[in-house]
Amino acid sequence: MAVQQQNTAAFVESFATLKRSEPTWLADRRRLAIERFSLLGIPTTHDEEYKYTSLKSISGQTWTPSAAGSVETPDVDYAGEEAARIVFVDGKFFSAAGDTLLGARLTSGLANVEGHLTRYADFESHALTALNTAFFADGALVELPEKAIVEKPIHIVWVSTGEAGIVSHPRTLILAGRNSQASVIESFVSLADGAAWTNPVTEIIAEENARIEHFQVQQQGSEAIHTGVVQGLTERSGYISTISLSFGARLARNDVRVKLNGEGAECALDGLYVVNGKQHVDHHTVIDHASPNCNSHQLYKGVLDGESRGVFNGKILVRRDAQKTDAIQNNKNLLLSPKAEIDTKPQLEIDANDVRCTHGATIGQLDAEALFYLQARGIGAAQARHLLTYAFAADLLERVKVQPLRDHFEHVLMRTLSEDPNAEETH
Repeated sequence: MAVQQQNTAAFVESFATLKRSEPTWLADRRRLAIERFSLLGIPTTHDEEYKYTSLKSISGQTWTPSAAGSVETPDVDYAGEEAARIVFVDGKFFSAAGDTLLGARLTSGLANVEGHLTRYADFESHALTALNTAFFADGALVELPEKAIVEKPIHIVWVSTGEAGIVSHPRTLILAGRNSQASVIESFVSLADGAAWTNPVTEIIAEENARIEHFQVQQQGSEAIHTGVVQGLTERSGYISTISLSFGARLARNDVRVKLNGEGAECALDGLYVVNGKQHVDHHTVIDHASPNCNSHQLYKGVLDGESRGVFNGKILVRRDAQKTDAIQNNKNLLLSPKAEIDTKPQLEIDANDVRCTHGATIGQLDAEALFYLQARGIGAAQARHLLTYAFAADLLERVKVQPLRDHFEHVLMRTLSEDPNAEETH
């Protein structure tokens, strides 16, 4: 506890030394956020929401922002060559290409987002969101005017230099006006395998009849720490889908919270995590059905090998006035090693009486009969395991409608599960 208090104090002291030129309203929000963080502190396993995920690797470390200058960014063109792209390195703007009116620097449009930025992701109750709100240096803004239909994806690339002890706080704000539509990809990658910490927050607002398809791709270095939050809000007949693809980092925590705030709103939350060694990945989701006639669907799948550990905690909240709710939640896990572990906890909290809500969780190993069937037809044992594991995970990738992104992760998945993990990827 003393180490945690010392680390909390270090962040508060660091905040006091910051000098920024920004609107008064944002400076005031930052001060509120750091005050909340100073009271909350970095979560521990004594907090119910972090019961199975220790953040000692954060609380026991001294963190500093990066002073990185020019770097060579990795090839992350899996959104397609025509996609608008904006790149940040250690949380700071690096470059932009394509239609930068769609994917722009958040700090360039602060005058237009006062009523939105920091208003949805809850820093009153969530310490790491408070930390991001206090410290984010730059960010991405996707603003869709009414009736705008964006055919090509918008790609936001968050690059970590991977230097041990460096922390960055990426911030993204997606505002979809009435009847607008777009796909947004956020990629998190590393240039090195050091114990760097990335702490992003993404806010998504879909106004009436707007449609946002959001993808978060996490392929950070082997010692990286990733603690991310996605907060969504849909108005009447709005739609948000978010798909999390988590393959990297030593410790990854992903919180996704969506509020269905207008009649007929809908959301789909999906995730695929493939981990091995001593990786730890934790997904927490909350869908708040606050209005009637709203639908939500969740499917999270995990493939765990080695001594890895997964956590899934999904909550569906149906408020008293949210009649005619239709909500489905599933978490399915495949353990490839006797030392791999998964803790899964699907939850329903229902205050309405005219609803249809289901949830379920499965944990299993590869089907022995299916393995025998494949081997009886001349397929080697290792390749048979590979094929069955790929089949388990691949149906979730089919939900990725951006074809270059889906192709990329099909290759990543096949390479990860192949008999020779060091074999070169073929296209």
